[in-house]
Amino acid sequence: MRDPFSWSIPLGRVFGILVRVHILFPLVALGLIMRISFSKPSPPDHTWLDALQLTMLWFFSVLLHELGHCFGARKMNGDATEIMLWPLGGLAQVDIPKNPRAHFITALSGPLVNLTLCFLCALTLAFIGSSFQPPWSPFWPPFRIDAEGTMNLVTWAGFLEETTSWFPIFLSRLFFVNWTLFLLNVLLIGFPLDGGRMLQAFLWPRIGYRQSTIMVIFTGFGCMFLVGLFGIIFNEVMVLCLAVYIYVACKNEWQILEMETSDYESGYDFSQGYTSFERDDPEVPAKPKLSWWERWKKARTLKKIQSIIKQQEDEEIRMDSLLDKLHREGFKSLTEEEHRFMKRFSDRYKNRSQ
Repeated sequence: MRDPFSWSIPLGRVFGILVRVHILFPLVALGLIMRISFSKPSPPDHTWLDALQLTMLWFFSVLLHELGHCFGARKMNGDATEIMLWPLGGLAQVDIPKNPRAHFITALSGPLVNLTLCFLCALTLAFIGSSFQPPWSPFWPPFRIDAEGTMNLVTWAGFLEETTSWFPIFLSRLFFVNWTLFLLNVLLIGFPLDGGRMLQAFLWPRIGYRQSTIMVIFTGFGCMFLVGLFGIIFNEVMVLCLAVYIYVACKNEWQILEMETSDYESGYDFSQGYTSFERDDPEVPAKPKLSWWERWKKARTLKKIQSIIKQQEDEEIRMDSLLDKLHREGFKSLTEEEHRFMKRFSDRYKNRSQ
């Protein structure tokens, strides 16, 4: 609690997984929105609304990306407990078996969610209005070109067309966010991104865990230099932060690998910074785990039982209070509601006795 960098805001649970937002997320989001609004030359009026919508779409897409990892872990007989969303992506705490297939499927599940959303957006765009294409380029400008919110979109026939219709613009931005997330996670081959994790899991049974990890560490260092160069050339602060993050993640993986005495590492960093904690006994077959639906039903039943017990205790306390009132003040002192309560309580007690 003394370290502000560890502060987060809980949002609630989704499928039994606690979702938190890092304290830096709203600060960075606000800073990026203000940067767009006050950039030079001055953007069209209300451009900050576009930046706000993109931020919300990014938040929603990263959350679904991390849930994809969590469900992938559960599919591999693992589990997931928590997701942390922060400026550079998400952090998901999962527990997966120590084998290449579990690692690969868990890492692949996040980008598959983004790719599915891209497919749905493209399919919808193909059958509405002027049949616009989605923005295939990750360098597509997602902001308006005038105060009315006009944007240039390309039709499936290849023509550039202006539109102010909110629905195709919204779908184009949703596609753009998820397409960018997919490309970043798959094409950047290094820790902690999904491309690096999938390559490491692919090479693991072929050249061994240690060598596969070292190979991905060095490809990550190469990606770090390319991402950093891009950030410097185009003056993108968040891209530079991503380069630093890749460097730190790869360096940590190397240090962990050097300290290990076995062929397995004790930690697992997921895409966009998410982490997992693996089991220490790969030789012992994992016990079958309940599905999230079964765990949810079990937790719901337990909560209902606890609620019934609490209600019974409260009713017994109230009944004792009413009996004391009846003894002190007489039958006429009770209200109609209190009479009904005593009758319900008495009937329930008789039914239990029978």
